[in-house]
Amino acid sequence: MGGVVTEEPLAVRVVADPVALKALADPLRVRMLEVLALEPTRLWTVKELAAELDQPVTKLYHHMKLLAASDLVRDAETRVVSGIVEHRYCCAQRSIKLDESLFGSPGNRDASIGSIAGIFDQARDDLVHYLARPDADFEQVSVGRALARLTEDERVEFGRRLEQIIDDIEAQRDDVADRHDLPRTAITMVMHPLPDDLKH
Repeated sequence: MGGVVTEEPLAVRVVADPVALKALADPLRVRMLEVLALEPTRLWTVKELAAELDQPVTKLYHHMKLLAASDLVRDAETRVVSGIVEHRYCCAQRSIKLDESLFGSPGNRDASIGSIAGIFDQARDDLVHYLARPDADFEQVSVGRALARLTEDERVEFGRRLEQIIDDIEAQRDDVADRHDLPRTAITMVMHPLPDDLKH
């Protein structure tokens, strides 16, 4: 296991730049960030992360460079091991939120869509992989989709309540002495107008 982080990661990073958006467009990079965020006090080498993700080390070096260049991960420690320079990385934030203003910017629209697709591709892959396991506990899986006609005030209030739930969970992260042994739960949320309704 790697060293320990001395600088606390941000609770939430609001992504508002094209470089970080591009970095989030790949499901593997999203997965790398998730693994780093699960142990925010740990420093990881690319080799350790590759073993955790069951990926070739050579494949992850390129992805890690992109994440570091976008400030989504920090190169927290560099040392020489057997004549080879070894870097240890940590997450720069515990969770990520996309700045809504990016979606309306023509210059960032494609990168924004790519980032969203990367996040949902990873969520789909994780869900399908879990459901395919022989020991999958279907009672722990909750999937739903609802359509509603909301006033603007209702839409804003619904979004505010969802964000409050996430903030409450974030505030309780350190209340349990050892969360490392708890099962991980993926929470993915999205709220958007239906494209067909825009034609009317």
